[in-house]
Amino acid sequence: MHGGLPWRDGRPPKVKDLSVNLNPLGVPRFVEELLEEALRLKVYTYYPDDYRPLRSVIAEVYDLSPEMVGLFNGASEAISLLQGDYWVPEPNYSEYPRGSIYLAQEERDRFRYPLYGRAVVTSHPNNPTGAPLDEETVVGFLQDGGRLVLDQSFADISPVTSFVRYLTEFPRLLILTSFTKSFSIPGLRIGFTLGSDSLKLERRAPPWRVNGLAYYVFSNADPKEIRSFLNSSREKVRDLLDQVNLSEVKVYRSSAPFLLVETPMNSTSLNSRLKGLGYHVRECWDFVGLRSTHVRVALDQEVNKVLRLIRTLSSEAQGLTV
Repeated sequence: MHGGLPWRDGRPPKVKDLSVNLNPLGVPRFVEELLEEALRLKVYTYYPDDYRPLRSVIAEVYDLSPEMVGLFNGASEAISLLQGDYWVPEPNYSEYPRGSIYLAQEERDRFRYPLYGRAVVTSHPNNPTGAPLDEETVVGFLQDGGRLVLDQSFADISPVTSFVRYLTEFPRLLILTSFTKSFSIPGLRIGFTLGSDSLKLERRAPPWRVNGLAYYVFSNADPKEIRSFLNSSREKVRDLLDQVNLSEVKVYRSSAPFLLVETPMNSTSLNSRLKGLGYHVRECWDFVGLRSTHVRVALDQEVNKVLRLIRTLSSEAQGLTV
């Protein structure tokens, strides 16, 4: 589902886990400072208030009115509250509600995602393929009256077009996103929706859905500092993508902080051998439309080293010399 190695004896694993997609810049210092401050103040002994300060900060970051922001315990909670018969293009994130599915167009080194049906939920850029949605496709779908739930959990730190600018023009567009990925804080759950239906969806959620630590950090963060960090992150991801060595293995074109890779080797066997070398990647055999030879690799400074290891291990498994 999310990737990630299980904890052992109550502690996180020591293997470098590249199955989890986070910001390659890591946690910004201002988030760490606010978290340390929250612990000193023991904010975990209080219930959060009515979330208005947090809602206002997020609204300012995205230049929207607070009424267009819905708050949730991660984007996954918002996804779980969606109601309706949605079409989902595959491969895609596994937690979306699926009334019907259809396959994206797989080309030699990329996937293309058309939008079919009257209501679609999909990711942008796509998880697990890293493929962005085409702006003309999205706008045309909305102009034709389609309802679109767009998961932009990685868009803020990816070199892609954000569709936030279309929210006031198209009330049938709802954007899901999360600070979990952008700020590398999967342990601090905070997700939100942007769009006209945000408060309607929020009313289906429990009253205390954002924990006190996450609430304190982001209700006290400077929106300008948040935007600046997101801009820096986007440039970092762009630079890392430009540095990927495409000669090592088959790498699909990506606009996200992760890569979809296909090797001649079964992904489970590959992962087993990678763990012995200190790495773990996401096996993709359980994504509709992908194969047992696909893996997803999070983007970071060591990505080319990991791609070389994948090539070496795959070649050894085939009895070849590199």
